[in-house]
Amino acid sequence: MRLRKNPLRILDSKEEATQPLLETAPHIVDHLCAECADHFSRLRSYLDELRRPYQVDYRIVRGLDYYTKTVFEIKADGLGAQDTICGGGRYDGLVEELGGRATPGIGFGSGIERIALAMQQIGLDVPEEPRPDVMLVYLGEPAKLVAARLVEKMRDVEISALLAFGDRSLKSQLKSANRAGASYTIILGEEELKATKAAVREMASSQQIEVPLDALADWLQDRLGIEATTGSELPL
Repeated sequence: MRLRKNPLRILDSKEEATQPLLETAPHIVDHLCAECADHFSRLRSYLDELRRPYQVDYRIVRGLDYYTKTVFEIKADGLGAQDTICGGGRYDGLVEELGGRATPGIGFGSGIERIALAMQQIGLDVPEEPRPDVMLVYLGEPAKLVAARLVEKMRDVEISALLAFGDRSLKSQLKSANRAGASYTIILGEEELKATKAAVREMASSQQIEVPLDALADWLQDRLGIEATTGSELPL
């Protein structure tokens, strides 16, 4: 049944009875059209030039049907049968098939857990998740729009900033800021917008002060030890 409905899936079969058949199965690279053969040859020449080790695997089968030309997998030693940490390929016809213009494409998917396991296998410590300098929380749609704008402006002046999500309560947003390990939380609401100020809470001490919005970047850069940059003000 599988031979008729989805013959390629036989190539990655784990059934013992199928293995002798797979050993004598035709190799797809021996039956490429001229265009695909040329593309694959050039791809391999790039890998050779970059001295990237690879192995041509005649039995790789990706689980989606939109791939074109080359597919690939990246494997890690020491993980047993679950050793593929990344896999993907070309999908030159996908965008057009979805109604867009013809757009060549390539992509991959990877598993964070397997990457972490591979790092542990070679003795490489998994780094801690980076902590933001600032978390912006808000109350109300107008404050949300200003907070979203401030996040982008802060990142432009080297301040690591995150925006709370989900339109949750202030208490819930502050909990998120605490879990993220933010150094400061900037609180924006209706009263703050009227006064063109932000309530800034230092998370370590829970102390809170008001800072004018047009001086917020300089104030944060000073507290965080970030060298001030030209035009670091945060225009709204």
